[in-house]
Amino acid sequence: MSLRNYINYGVFFLLVYSFVSVIISSYVLWFVLPRGQGIHGNEYCSLQGEGVAGNLENVFQLPRFMWIEIHSWLSVALTILVIIHIILHWRWICASIIKLENYISKRQQSIIERYITITALFFLFIVEILSGFVIWFLLPRGAEDYPSMISGIGRTFWGFQRNIWLDLHVWVAVFIIGIIAVHIIIHWRWLLNMTRGMINNTK
Repeated sequence: MSLRNYINYGVFFLLVYSFVSVIISSYVLWFVLPRGQGIHGNEYCSLQGEGVAGNLENVFQLPRFMWIEIHSWLSVALTILVIIHIILHWRWICASIIKLENYISKRQQSIIERYITITALFFLFIVEILSGFVIWFLLPRGAEDYPSMISGIGRTFWGFQRNIWLDLHVWVAVFIIGIIAVHIIIHWRWLLNMTRGMINNTK
């Protein structure tokens, strides 16, 4: 088994682990400790804004604001791994673009499916990274923004308030999860063969 295959395999599983971690933190933030209204009152919050972010409940002894930090830095790690993954497969991507017309004419379905999923993931990841950057740095969370936001006069970026960018970030992530599931299914044979090869080499 070549060194390149080992690297691809390792990066792929780091991607899987980091992606699963991001999904877990997203689940906690979306369903277990959903965003509340902080000191403005919510069933998940106290009037004093306890837990800094206003959430009374914790998950694994961590309040919502800590889960936001965990999610943010896991997302940074995932982004770096995605960039490495793209660099490792750059020759294949370029070759596929050049040969795309030939693939379509010959109806090479597996190659076309890979190209479609990769292209969709690429553009969705750009949107996800952009929306994440906006809600993390350009329009960071703050209790003082809430009255303006619900009145429709809050801070905006490209004409959209923070809550719109946050919803975009969440729903694009849902689409990404679906496409990655398809991507893994398409590469399932390669994963099984690589895993079997690594197990055989360790014997």
